[in-house]
Amino acid sequence: MTRETIIVVDDEAGMLNFISKILKARGYRTITCCNGAEFVEQLGGRRRSPDLALIDYRLPDTTGIELLSKVAELCPELQSIIITAYGEVELAVESMRRGAADFLAKPFTGAELLKAVDRILEPRRLKQENELLRWQLASGDQQPALICRSRIFAQVVALAEQVASSSATVLLTGESGTGKEVVAAHIHNHDPLRRAHRFLAVNCGALADNLLESQLFGALRGAYTGADKDTPGLFRAADQGTLLLDEIAETSPALQRKLLRVLEKKEVTPVGGTVPEPVDVRIIAATNRDLRSEVEAGRFRADLYYRLQVFSIELPPLRQRPADIMPLVHYFLDWYCRQEGKPMLEPVPEIIPLLENYSWPGNVRELRNLVHRAVILARQPVFDASLLPFGRSPVAAAEIPVFMENGVKASASLKEVELDYIAMVYRQSARDRKTSAEILGISEKTLGRKLELIRRRKAN
Repeated sequence: MTRETIIVVDDEAGMLNFISKILKARGYRTITCCNGAEFVEQLGGRRRSPDLALIDYRLPDTTGIELLSKVAELCPELQSIIITAYGEVELAVESMRRGAADFLAKPFTGAELLKAVDRILEPRRLKQENELLRWQLASGDQQPALICRSRIFAQVVALAEQVASSSATVLLTGESGTGKEVVAAHIHNHDPLRRAHRFLAVNCGALADNLLESQLFGALRGAYTGADKDTPGLFRAADQGTLLLDEIAETSPALQRKLLRVLEKKEVTPVGGTVPEPVDVRIIAATNRDLRSEVEAGRFRADLYYRLQVFSIELPPLRQRPADIMPLVHYFLDWYCRQEGKPMLEPVPEIIPLLENYSWPGNVRELRNLVHRAVILARQPVFDASLLPFGRSPVAAAEIPVFMENGVKASASLKEVELDYIAMVYRQSARDRKTSAEILGISEKTLGRKLELIRRRKAN
């Protein structure tokens, strides 16, 4: 279902009603005007430009040519279709010379109207699709397939598929790198009403608050310095589909209030705008924090928390799903060998217990990075212990915490293990925050908070 807005001006009530009905049946929003003055008033009074104008050439108070001049003045990006009477080809040609994108000669059928409209709007949609694709490619890399040989993760998948056919908001919890975005995409792909539409994801911790707001809600031209055109925002771009709000706990109280309004009212107001616009999007939120504790600490709104956790799914860490480790290794080997143009690496038997007994504090993301590193370093088509950063035994590496049976350090809590691992990655990345955050799969903001905890721990 499309969601573009089309403004129509025609002094014949029957024609105006006919055009509006045809367009609304296709899913377009329409603004109807019966004369040129009303048309100009609508354009001048709207902060967000319509997506297309249908202009009757002969109006009681003006002409289509004059209105094209007004369009160029008030909404220079707005494209127009001129409607002429049969036989007025010269007027149509002159209108196109003055800036019209196309013309329609009366009488025309509903199919002819929609064909003309689609001919103008389709290139615009493709441009927006390309912009979204570039944004997605820039904001994250390839996600692994959903692999579940272990019983514990098979239960997660079963829950995801069960909730997919409902309208419930979903909250995904678990440690960083456990595959929350992959599970969110799986829910979307099993939603019979939304899987034909977009699945978009945004990392709420990776952007400053004002940038995240415009990214989510869109912005009107002139809303801030550099806003030279209207942008729809991810909520509108994901209309009819699914939007994943990753690291939801990183959002500010002000943004949490606006997110709550989207959930309650199903509408968004772009930055710089005053008129809310309806959206129909499924929201999936994800976090590696305990949101209940964040609510108790006053860092997260209780009303938003209860709205999000209608249906919660906790993802287990990789150390609790050893049966999935080798299938994931084979998947990543296939992916990265193809990507790097290398022959397929074959894991040797001795590497299996090393990988299955390691604690994986960075979870699936760490495993993925380890395999990518091995593919780059390999000189032979084998994946053996020499390609592991911890060598033949995880307990032998001085840079990595000592782990006992089942990957648990005898005297350390899970939080301590996580901080040890972050400190190691930070040192090995020459204390480069951006590189460390990319390896760990967290935002620089989150990394900064973890480094402060490490500093305090050392001070104590």
